[in-house]
Amino acid sequence: MFEPFRGTLFDPNVVADPGAATSPPYDVIDEEEQELLRRASPYNVVRLLLPEGGEERYQRAGAQLRSWLEGGVLRADRDRRFYLYQMRWIDHAGERVARGIIGALRLTELGDRVLPHEETMAGPRADRRAVLDATQASIDPIIALSASRELSTLLLPAGPPRVVAHADRVEHTLFDIPASASDPIGAQVSAHTVSIADGHHRYTTALAHAAPRGAGPWDSIMAMVAPAEGSGLEVAPYHRMFPGRVIDEDRLDETFVVEDDDTLVPTEPGTIVLVDRSRAVLLRADPTALDRLPEPWREASSAVARELLYPLLGLDERHASYTPNRDAALRTAGEGGLAVLVAPVTEGAIAAASETGLRFPQKTTFFTPKPRAGLVLRVFATA
Repeated sequence: MFEPFRGTLFDPNVVADPGAATSPPYDVIDEEEQELLRRASPYNVVRLLLPEGGEERYQRAGAQLRSWLEGGVLRADRDRRFYLYQMRWIDHAGERVARGIIGALRLTELGDRVLPHEETMAGPRADRRAVLDATQASIDPIIALSASRELSTLLLPAGPPRVVAHADRVEHTLFDIPASASDPIGAQVSAHTVSIADGHHRYTTALAHAAPRGAGPWDSIMAMVAPAEGSGLEVAPYHRMFPGRVIDEDRLDETFVVEDDDTLVPTEPGTIVLVDRSRAVLLRADPTALDRLPEPWREASSAVARELLYPLLGLDERHASYTPNRDAALRTAGEGGLAVLVAPVTEGAIAAASETGLRFPQKTTFFTPKPRAGLVLRVFATA
């Protein structure tokens, strides 16, 4: 279920600063950051993740990857191995550390050994499929959470780091894992279910890509697997934005307790703050209304919004745009739109939803920090 692979890494003799050649995952890169990443290095992997141009852009990404491989910019390890990925940063609580194991997670239909917790959207799936078809590689690892309680004991660095990169105020470090530790890691992950924390679109895309091809290296996806409890990762919310809409209070009190709000920060699970140009209100769903929802949804503001709030306001999730950045959502409100600010979902609610096969609405959770794309790649031809 979870196996070592031959990673492909940038040759340090060619790419002296690996941080400049890496990028965030594809779905958190806006146009401005794309340009900054392209300028940072001629080898930045944003050229593979988000190629420029028209319909030919995907073929260009595949040709770019092949050029780097043939020119020695990227080199595959000789032996299969797991990689320890460590992220270290400082916030208001002091120094924080998150760790996981990067390996090849076997693709299986969602709902048995590999559990989803969010719905997906068709647009990103089609785009990711085109990139995967063209590059034949996993470029940015998904994040999966393991139910194993023993995995955390296997996440301690051994030996010097292989790669150290600094980006977005986070130190990203990749360590080789000794062969002696590979079997215990594989056994622990394979013996328990894993829940996709970040990367639903990439996972379902990889499944569709592998289905007609039979057995081969495309049967697995590169994943950073971390313990479900104590991973060190933070769970932030994705806020919703509806341009051209404003707060309409006529029916809100049918389902919600409505209060004026000046914090603009919903903190209690399931609560919502609505903001438009003129005011902000905090919404708490009536317990009777909440009882109509499955229990994990009651703690997810995104589900409360979709199931209880949107019908009152005539809103549709298909017309929403999403951002983990509260300031960006508030700008939409300031420009005459409606911002739906949501509270973070707890790890417990995520685990409960996955175990029961219940999916949250799309773009419910934003795990942070995120592993950088390009620190290690899994190229099918050499994996």
